[in-house]
Amino acid sequence: MPPSAGGVAPGRKPSPRAVAARAISSAASTADERNEVGIGYIGLGDMGGALAIRLQSQRQISVYDRDAAAMAKLAAEGAIAAESAADLARTCTTVLLCLPTSDHVRSVIFGEGGLAETLAPGSLVIDQTSGDPTTTRELAAELAAYRITLADAPVSGGAPAALAGTISIMLGAADGVVDRASEVLRSISQTIAHVGAVGAGHTIKLVNNLLSCSQRWLSLEALALAVANGITAEAALKVLVAGGGRNAYLEQQGIKILDGDRDRGFSMGLAHKDLKLATALGASSGVPTFFGSLSRDLYQVGIAELGRDSHVETVASVVEKLAGVELKSVRAGGGA
Repeated sequence: MPPSAGGVAPGRKPSPRAVAARAISSAASTADERNEVGIGYIGLGDMGGALAIRLQSQRQISVYDRDAAAMAKLAAEGAIAAESAADLARTCTTVLLCLPTSDHVRSVIFGEGGLAETLAPGSLVIDQTSGDPTTTRELAAELAAYRITLADAPVSGGAPAALAGTISIMLGAADGVVDRASEVLRSISQTIAHVGAVGAGHTIKLVNNLLSCSQRWLSLEALALAVANGITAEAALKVLVAGGGRNAYLEQQGIKILDGDRDRGFSMGLAHKDLKLATALGASSGVPTFFGSLSRDLYQVGIAELGRDSHVETVASVVEKLAGVELKSVRAGGGA
């Protein structure tokens, strides 16, 4: 059960021990001169790990992940390794999360030993997961009963941009929370767009991924069509990035794909998850997602061919197989 407004049962005054414990908790948040408020990061996968490394480079943080290797990597960067999510929450008043799905977020917050049980009232949780905006709003309402605030701040740009401090952050938060959340997020990147109330960050992230995932597949199809008709992949790419068909995928990823650099990026399963959430959002909003729904199904084909854990850029090999061509640069053995 959540605490009452005062953190104790109605009609009872807090005990001296409770008052002392709250004072100790408050003091812990100023323990480090680089970290005026205790900050923690939970979820140290490909993206969360990069975001946490960037954050640690700017200020002292505590971290937790079930993967010991991920924890060791952050500890080597100077982060404080917590023994559990609850252990982390005892010394933090701001906790960032980057987990596979919103179901994982719910488990970390409300599961056994979750953040809701341990974080002090007045704490802030910032969810950087590519999540479900409906679930995010539900979690925010439930956390409010504990006097804990939730903001959503997913990112776009990939792990290299996270490490470089240039990644784009989409912030969903109440107006009164924006400054507090941004003060922490600016240690990751200065590129922060407040797009609306809680849940809005996850909404625009789904919109972004609907477009970027669809753009990836269509761009690969265009390259395959050119190659199948006698134009080298490199020549086709050069023309496309200079013409009206240019897009961020071709400009930033095209030559890497042709060079065979495909085992990177988030997983095919997570891409498909985001497309499912985006098309479901379209259905609930009364917005047709014809291309988006097709893209969702095409990534299901990618999963069937390569598995859910395959890197999303390996979808290029699925397009090659379907088209009967190879998308290779000269360096990778393609035609001159």
